[in-house]
Amino acid sequence: MPSREATFTVHAPPAELWKFLRDFEALCTCIPGVERIRVLDARTAEFTVKEKVGVVPLIVELRAEIDAEEPPRRLHATAKGQHVIIAIDVSLQSVAAGTELRSRFDVKGEGPLKPVVDRLFEKRATERTAQFAEALALRFAGTPSAPAARPEGWLRRAWRRLFSRRAPPSS
Repeated sequence: MPSREATFTVHAPPAELWKFLRDFEALCTCIPGVERIRVLDARTAEFTVKEKVGVVPLIVELRAEIDAEEPPRRLHATAKGQHVIIAIDVSLQSVAAGTELRSRFDVKGEGPLKPVVDRLFEKRATERTAQFAEALALRFAGTPSAPAARPEGWLRRAWRRLFSRRAPPSS
């Protein structure tokens, strides 16, 4: 079963970050790929997540439920979809710069799409975690503090190279 752990600091006190994490609609503004959310109750929500597999969009409907929590320190949730089950563990700890957020995602693909789900998670988990961390940092402090740099795409590199060259001085 593929899994991913990440730890990063958010410049907010634990209680403030906890309140944000428990607000499904606010939280989803920072989760890459979430296109729709429907809050069912304080512990349950349905999400539509879109991810690309090559040029083909993969749209996954998930039902997430908070299974256990110890406010404002720990949370365990499970998100289930047609071909995937995701176990999510989050812990918060106060540190000098704000709150250290530790997360662990265990993904279990099921059925005929298991290989696709597992491969996609392995390929994109680090990038999506960095995007989430950056979105949280911007939301709470205005400066990114992602655990890993987001890879620069070929178009952005080409654009930067093309326009970073200075024109020769005119005579």
